Amino acid sequence: MKHRNALIISDYDSRISWSCGFVSRLKAKGFNNTFVSLNPQDNLDQLQIRKYIDEVFYIESFQSLNEIFNEKYSVVVLAVGGTMHLKIYDMFKAAYKFLAIRPILTTGFNGIEDKSDPDGLFCRSISDYICVNNSDFYQYASNIIKDNKLQTQLVRTGFIRNYWDTATGTEDVIKKVMFILQPGILDHPKQLEHLGKWLLSYSENYPERQVILKARGRKDVKHVNSKYEKDSFLEFWQNICNESNGKLSISFLEMEQVLPSVDLVLSYTSAGLLEALILRKKVAAISDFGISKSIGNVYLSDSNLLSSTNDLLSDEIPEVDSEWYQRWCRYDGNLVDELIDLSYERFQAQYKNGKLNFIHGYYNQKTHPYLFRFKYFDTEPKISNNSGIKNMMSRVKVFFKDII
Repeated sequence: MKHRNALIISDYDSRISWSCGFVSRLKAKGFNNTFVSLNPQDNLDQLQIRKYIDEVFYIESFQSLNEIFNEKYSVVVLAVGGTMHLKIYDMFKAAYKFLAIRPILTTGFNGIEDKSDPDGLFCRSISDYICVNNSDFYQYASNIIKDNKLQTQLVRTGFIRNYWDTATGTEDVIKKVMFILQPGILDHPKQLEHLGKWLLSYSENYPERQVILKARGRKDVKHVNSKYEKDSFLEFWQNICNESNGKLSISFLEMEQVLPSVDLVLSYTSAGLLEALILRKKVAAISDFGISKSIGNVYLSDSNLLSSTNDLLSDEIPEVDSEWYQRWCRYDGNLVDELIDLSYERFQAQYKNGKLNFIHGYYNQKTHPYLFRFKYFDTEPKISNNSGIKNMMSRVKVFFKDII
């Protein structure tokens, strides 16, 4: 069918995983998929997502999107974070402003949504559709959209990953355990020492179990939390592995490669816990450090999954609360398929009914000028020998003149 082409723009690990779940459904629907990586040092060839992609671009500058956005795409999917949506959308509008029709734009949350922080919703409100996982967040976001008369539409597609055809369940006997590391969280030396000593004790208590420490992202490739990862973080965990005499090991493989063969998944917070629950694995979230937004485990407070390291050392594995599970772990590829069908129908209808208007998001240049500084300043890393103070001040004057 005409224009059955999709463009997917993403950057790092967990967002690529979300993209993979979405792209696999697009491919099943007969779409040709073009993927744009905003991480020019990346290489997707060894990742699952590559088999669903027909063409890949690794770009070093956002300006390259001007050459990629064109009339052949019926669907554009953004799997990026925060204000990155605003920058890409600005280029999206410029590219399709004078064309007869435009693609349907979809964004989404790649795992854990936070009802106390509307910024993610506001940044994504430039899209035709926003994919949401949690049912409580869906209601919260629906009220915000209604109260602010936003044009975007929410779709509860549930959790999106590429486990559509993966067998679920686990063995009664625990043979393989995965502990998910999170750089930038609980990385104080005393906190690391507490976790490291416990894992060594755990491996001694259960020598028949293989314990894998799942690192964030892939080896030597930037990930979402790279800027928060201390140089000593992985070094600490490598030393713990060495001390364990081979009982502990670090893995840089994709979550999708490791998780299906694991029996028990542990962490203090991670979207990987939701993935494990969807695959019906045994799951526990370490509660030793309390419950706080800084740890990122508030969403687990009523899950019944929080367990102390003492409990886990005694092999007391919790059972997830069924109501919490229904809120957080809805997983159905048909929901994504319905959104894809709806998007394509709306795109095709433009040939009969005329071009769709561009969506006006919550953030705009007049009321939130700092978020749109990219229109006047090159916000991408750039080496220059010229301090350019006078030039910078003249651009500042133009910036404020144009938005007042």
